[in-house]
Amino acid sequence: MTKQSRNLAFALDPRTKLFLAAVANGMIFSAPLVYSLLMVVVASILLLLEGKWKFVCTFFFVYLTAGFFFDFVKNLDIGTSGTIILASLFLMYRIMPACAVLYYVITTTKVNEFLACMSRMHVSNKVTIPLIVMIRFFPTVYDESRAIGNAMRMRGIRLFSLRTLKNPVAFLEYRLVPLLVSVTKIGDELSIAAVTRGLSADTKRTCIATIGFRWVDFVVIAYCVAVVLFYVIPGLTGNLPSV
Repeated sequence: MTKQSRNLAFALDPRTKLFLAAVANGMIFSAPLVYSLLMVVVASILLLLEGKWKFVCTFFFVYLTAGFFFDFVKNLDIGTSGTIILASLFLMYRIMPACAVLYYVITTTKVNEFLACMSRMHVSNKVTIPLIVMIRFFPTVYDESRAIGNAMRMRGIRLFSLRTLKNPVAFLEYRLVPLLVSVTKIGDELSIAAVTRGLSADTKRTCIATIGFRWVDFVVIAYCVAVVLFYVIPGLTGNLPSV
């Protein structure tokens, strides 16, 4: 079986992805951390099936490192500066699981599939169009950032280099300023592209994308519902950690 056919075999319906993202975001601060990790498990499996093993490995490395330093620093008398670092580590530790799920949703959902999903749920174009622009915005900014980084490396400007360490302000000027200028243009260009393709609030647009629920969707939905039930009904959790 080819890689493409494997991806299609385990591809989720966009509505299932939205449900997965909603449950993961609902677990960020309201539930103990273990419930967020349960959502990360299913997102990691789906990302591995999509061949994004580099992201999964990097995510778990950064996540476990942040958790280790958080447990280490929280028991120390660290003062005001340490409190800021501790708060940043805690925020990273709690939000990263939801970020992994959102990364899966954004990188694996095509615009035409998302349009078909919103149409099936009878969502107004006034809501759909901003969401489409947002979905295309982040990948476009990432590509633009990589292009700027490649251009700067050709000129000898790298993040970890003697020249950058001697003049860090120059690095910010060469990397962040072009990126900020590009970001302001990207939003306008994506909005114009959406209007050019016939996406307007008063126009009912057809879509040829085929979507539908399959067995993998029911498995993921059942998993998410089980996680919610374990949190809502305390008697089902047993000795589940409450970290």
